[in-house]
Amino acid sequence: MSSEEPEWVLYYWGCPPGVKPFPGRGEFVRLIFEEAGVKFREVNDFEVLKKLFFTEKQKGFYAFAPPMIQRGKFRLSQTSVICSYLGKQFGLWPESEEDQWRAQQLNITIHDFIAEGRLAFHGRNPVESYYTQKEETQPYIDRFVATRLPRWLTHLETALKANNDGQGFVIGGKLTYVDLGLLHVLRATESQFPQAWASNDSIPLLKAFKARLSARPNLAAYFNSDRCVPFEGNSMM
Repeated sequence: MSSEEPEWVLYYWGCPPGVKPFPGRGEFVRLIFEEAGVKFREVNDFEVLKKLFFTEKQKGFYAFAPPMIQRGKFRLSQTSVICSYLGKQFGLWPESEEDQWRAQQLNITIHDFIAEGRLAFHGRNPVESYYTQKEETQPYIDRFVATRLPRWLTHLETALKANNDGQGFVIGGKLTYVDLGLLHVLRATESQFPQAWASNDSIPLLKAFKARLSARPNLAAYFNSDRCVPFEGNSMM
């Protein structure tokens, strides 16, 4: 990007003083920027976000909530849509039309997975902190781990195996934005449910895929940097 081109900006939730930041859904977007080697600026200031999403009307096409990206006057929200858009912008895009639609299908599935995982940690009130409902929501978490998590992972293992017997990428013969989305949910799963992840012997392709993509130079550099914030430890976030 030349100095005359508008910068890429990612708006995502910040944390009040004394509260550690968390990757959240913004991590889907960061991985695309990092893998593509594209510089971006992140805005986490809660006062700025409050004005954008709560107290003042945004000019132009309205975005409901972070994450939101901006370049010049163009703004876009909804994580799965952002990932698809950036994938096309940065060449992380399937080559055939059929694969483009398959990628969209799997992209939405991946975001459904993490949304359901998050919801399990907010069983009483989906917009209230996990820490205010820990006891009440534990049965939802237990049920998710016992019944839903294995189903999601089995589906993703099957989807990966369908392309080149699971030895390469999830769609076609090149890295796409969907691979990065899949990597993120697998990292989130292992972080949130380490025992369930380690003891699951039915997903060898996913485990190998996670290791393989994590070793890509740009991603490995990011994961080993202070730019990569550890998972919070609840909500797969």
